[in-house]
Amino acid sequence: MGTVKSHVEGNTLVVERSFNAPRELVFEAFSTPAHLEAWWGPAGWKTEIRTFEFEPGGTWHYGMTCVDLEQGDAFGMESWGKATYLEIVHHSRIVYVDAFADEAGNVNPDFPVMTITNEFLDIPGGTLLVSRSEFTDAEALKQVVEMGAVEGFSSQLDRLDAIVSR
Repeated sequence: MGTVKSHVEGNTLVVERSFNAPRELVFEAFSTPAHLEAWWGPAGWKTEIRTFEFEPGGTWHYGMTCVDLEQGDAFGMESWGKATYLEIVHHSRIVYVDAFADEAGNVNPDFPVMTITNEFLDIPGGTLLVSRSEFTDAEALKQVVEMGAVEGFSSQLDRLDAIVSR
């Protein structure tokens, strides 16, 4: 288990990762602030959650800071995000709009906004996460992929795996 697979379908980036853990536990890791702060963000980054309203129409505002000296120029960098939940089906699906933001929660219009659908599926021995990030156009998708989104998300999922597969 644990290999990240990704591919593109039109304007959608699809990332799949299996976990040796029950679906309820993997879902919980996405739906509880304390769990999210423990694994969200690439390796070497610390996440702080400012707002977390896990309900349709609710907001999730978070910041990530690079705390790893080994990452050179990235050390001390901050990245803020703001999500608005659209749909939540407990233990099986979370849909939200995700945007780059600032510390105050203002969305940055220079970066793409994406609609993310995370599905949690039962598989033998665990859970398959299928994450679909839908962009307005191919250019926006390309911009985020070139920023290292697949590698960053893959690194996050490794951190999540270390927690849920214990």
